[in-house]
Amino acid sequence: MNIFGEMPAVEAEPIAGMIRRRGADVDEGIDGPRALRPTEFESLRALTDVVFRPGMPEQYPQLYNADNIERLRVCIADGKCVSHVGMTERHALLFGCPIQVCCIGSVCTYPEYRGLGLASACFEDAVSVARKDGVDLMIVSGSRGLYRRQGCLHVGQDTRFVLNAADLPWPRGVSLPEVTLEEMTEEDLPLLQECYRNEPVRWVRPLDDYRYALQWSWVMDRRTEFLVVREASAFRGYLLVHPPREDRKSRIAEFAGDRRCLLASLPAVIRRYDLQELHWQVLRHDDLFRSLCESVALPGEPAATTATFKLINFPQLMARMGAYWEEKLGVREAANLRFWQQGDEYGFGFAGEEWVTDRDTATGIVFGDVEGLGAAAMAGDGTLPTALREILPLPCLWYGINYV
Repeated sequence: MNIFGEMPAVEAEPIAGMIRRRGADVDEGIDGPRALRPTEFESLRALTDVVFRPGMPEQYPQLYNADNIERLRVCIADGKCVSHVGMTERHALLFGCPIQVCCIGSVCTYPEYRGLGLASACFEDAVSVARKDGVDLMIVSGSRGLYRRQGCLHVGQDTRFVLNAADLPWPRGVSLPEVTLEEMTEEDLPLLQECYRNEPVRWVRPLDDYRYALQWSWVMDRRTEFLVVREASAFRGYLLVHPPREDRKSRIAEFAGDRRCLLASLPAVIRRYDLQELHWQVLRHDDLFRSLCESVALPGEPAATTATFKLINFPQLMARMGAYWEEKLGVREAANLRFWQQGDEYGFGFAGEEWVTDRDTATGIVFGDVEGLGAAAMAGDGTLPTALREILPLPCLWYGINYV
């Protein structure tokens, strides 16, 4: 029993012969996949220095730390770390319902060891660890073939908005609050945490997550500036902004707070960085911010998640959303919902109707997708598709500070 109570589980899938030998090219004594050992940390650093860039452990302290070492899954050959899949685990809330999420990042293999299935083996090992830890959902900072084959998909039905410098002064004929932007200090972090805590779809973040991000000024794999939005000196929200590169374009890596004040702050962001273009993503559930952006004639286009999502324990995730189902359908009707998984088959049931589909279609149904494939799968007039359209898709978490 954990804080979520007893939940249905799916059978763990063993790591089945993913590592392929290449004769004399690779020592027969490959050790792993397994957890990194404390004495091997410098060997892992050497790997990330080569494949990514020097300084990765400092930029992602939430991943590379002693408390998280069991979730740094590696293969060792000739006494050195040659392949790695990093994972963090966090709780999150979807409309007040607690779920458990793991994030995958820093996936790397030395060039001379590629083609052996080491990264695939480490990834499957991470999935196995996630299942044992009670994780519902995996989010991956990438979309390479390795992830796609494992069922990691771009999902979500968000809206990407753009503000161009050529449109300023803006907005015309619309009343917005008078706000100012200030650089964030460590003293502001409790305000930041409290502000984010009011978001209906969010990570459960300890204060250290914010402190690490501010200390290293690194969010979603880019240098980031932390800005406080104030109205008459009162804290109204925050923006995490990627400073522009040569193209004078920038994006907001994360935001939270009063949507009208956030909207009013955007021209100041353009001026602060002398931008040609600023863009940001409004999540599907954020109807207020989307409607405010549309009310001032900002151009928006459909957008999927920047990360890819994988269902780790489908029936458990659905069970943990039970209070939300009751809000949407009523207690009696919600009791008629059923969700199950048997191998690669994902089942949906309501009252006397049942329907079974494949992994990728189920993922699209649960979280929605820009192409509308999930919605098409729920088409029909029966009681089951009608109920599913009422409760799904679920909102997608935005990476932000939790990116690894």
